[in-house]
Amino acid sequence: MKRKGGADVGSGKRAPAGRPFVIVLVLILVTAGVGPACASTDTGAHASVSADTGQRLTREQVVAELARATEQKPADFTGDDLSGLNLSGLDFKQADLTRARLTGTNFSHAKMFGVTLSGATAQGADFSNAVLDVTVMRGTDLTHADLRDASLYAAIMIGADLTDADLSKARVIGALDKAKLVRAKLVGTNFGADRGNQPMGLMFTNLTDADLSGADLTGANLQKASLVRANLTGATVSGADVTDANMAQAIFKSITGKDKIVGLDKARNVDQMVTGN
Repeated sequence: MKRKGGADVGSGKRAPAGRPFVIVLVLILVTAGVGPACASTDTGAHASVSADTGQRLTREQVVAELARATEQKPADFTGDDLSGLNLSGLDFKQADLTRARLTGTNFSHAKMFGVTLSGATAQGADFSNAVLDVTVMRGTDLTHADLRDASLYAAIMIGADLTDADLSKARVIGALDKAKLVRAKLVGTNFGADRGNQPMGLMFTNLTDADLSGADLTGANLQKASLVRANLTGATVSGADVTDANMAQAIFKSITGKDKIVGLDKARNVDQMVTGN
């Protein structure tokens, strides 16, 4: 049985009703400083008969599996191949897509609340405008993925590979410790803490040890984010807001637009930044 939870919070929206235990547990874990931890809840056996078979599925099979699924018995696509399918707009009802093959799959506008994507291969997948709140994406391959305008509320993306991914204008509050965002497009991405939607304390996006080298952070909101030891070598940061962000040992070498960073005078541990060329 594989049911996993999330970390860090804030998408500008309240989480859907009916799942208060998961959200409360997520908040408790992050408030306690357990950013890398993953909450786990047992919600019953999966609905699928295809668990771990690694079979190639059609859109019709995916739709049928989701139709049979319930909140207590989510669909299980563990190890299955859904590459290239058009699954836009579907409700995945907390499905398990652990180690699934999702190369080039279209998930645009999909409802993927509480879905598990750990270890999945989603190169070039389209998650634009998708709801990915409380998802678990540990070590997920999201290289070249499209996450524009997506909602990633309380998402666990520890060690995820988002190299060359596009998260422009996405709402991201989550754990991205050791994530790879090399050359990622983060134009207008909102990583900032949401003071109006934090009933158990102020949460923040954790980018500790993340690799943002060459990333485009033009106009990104990084308020209160943790950039501890994050590598921003060669990144573009014009208009990025780092007010109250933790900059301890963050690497800011060969930065473009450093003189146009917003709130650097209000960031924490600026004296510990690694700068220069």
